[in-house]
Amino acid sequence: MKSFQIATFFRKNSSFWLLKSLQSVSKKRIGTIVFLLLLALFYVNSPISKVWNDSLVETTIAMDGYGEQLESNLNSTANDTVILKKERVQLLRNIEEKLVAYLYQIPDYSYIAALETYLEYAPMILEQIPSTVPLEKGDYWLSSEYGVRKHPIFRKRKKHFGIDLAATSDRYVYASASGTVLSITHSQKGYGTHIIIKHRFGFETLYGHLNKVLVSEGQTVAQHELIATVGTTGSSTGFHLHYEVVKNGIKIDPIYSLNLKRKIYKNLFRK
Repeated sequence: MKSFQIATFFRKNSSFWLLKSLQSVSKKRIGTIVFLLLLALFYVNSPISKVWNDSLVETTIAMDGYGEQLESNLNSTANDTVILKKERVQLLRNIEEKLVAYLYQIPDYSYIAALETYLEYAPMILEQIPSTVPLEKGDYWLSSEYGVRKHPIFRKRKKHFGIDLAATSDRYVYASASGTVLSITHSQKGYGTHIIIKHRFGFETLYGHLNKVLVSEGQTVAQHELIATVGTTGSSTGFHLHYEVVKNGIKIDPIYSLNLKRKIYKNLFRK
């Protein structure tokens, strides 16, 4: 199945995956939810505890409680499987509700790692999170990573707040998650012609040094939707896509996001 068909496949078969998840929940899966609580308690006592506010702690505690109930449900020896199944569906819905709150509050992708197991039960959420490469497979190579580097034009060391994906001229650029086009800017400096898309859970993405823009401000886009073509506008030394991910107003390293959806879908297909 082609990568661009996967989202449509899950949209049409969401009930199938819910049933599949109900049948495959295990203690190992529940352990992931318990891990969230431990993670939260650790960071509450760390220098970055300001990120982990009371609401986030309450969310992880609630998820842990639902997890214990779910484990009890799975280990039940009662004969009324209909009641148990209904209870299990409701518990999974409650966990998903808390998961949404958690995703709004986390500061970067390192916290999503603890949720990968549960995201297998809610793959549709991945359409709303920057979780794919904004270029087609084989059309690019990573030419510059996130972090401090020597600027290719100004020759001074400064932080690079995104990644550069080198590609040939006019290669297609796709939205890495569903959202709304927040702004389109045309400039001879900096990012050159670039697009900013606002996504759910406090995420935004920026696509820079573009040639052609194929969307308009205020337009709603789907994950994998064609939005532009690769260019070399602005402060650029060659054809490439400058790609940034912003979470709650802070630019974060997008590298982990590039294979997030693919990794989780692979786990689904193996089952």
